[in-house]
Amino acid sequence: MAGRLGDDEARGLSLTRVREADGAELRAEIGAGGRVLAEFWAPWCVQCGPMASVVERLAETLPDDVAVLKVSVADADVAAEFGVSALPAVSLYIGGEAATAISGFKRVPALQEALRPHLDAP
Repeated sequence: MAGRLGDDEARGLSLTRVREADGAELRAEIGAGGRVLAEFWAPWCVQCGPMASVVERLAETLPDDVAVLKVSVADADVAAEFGVSALPAVSLYIGGEAATAISGFKRVPALQEALRPHLDAP
């Protein structure tokens, strides 16, 4: 029946591809050499809430091999380590290196356009 919650949703389990992570987990994902999209946020960031919804929608359009992590930078050391100076921010890492960084609130089409050259590259 349309509109009914699936079993996972009814139990309160998240169906999103976005996984919460700390700085150490992000570092490990990047170090593994795959493709990682990191959404940086902080509890005091007003635009981070709406951006989280955008990143969840974006994640559903990304190739399956792209890990999508949500990382709090409430700890200034995490922000400094990953070069985050403005929020919200999204960074794409490929092969252990930063491929691109995007700051400020963006909608899904703008993020897709910014990420496309990096995700489509051989």
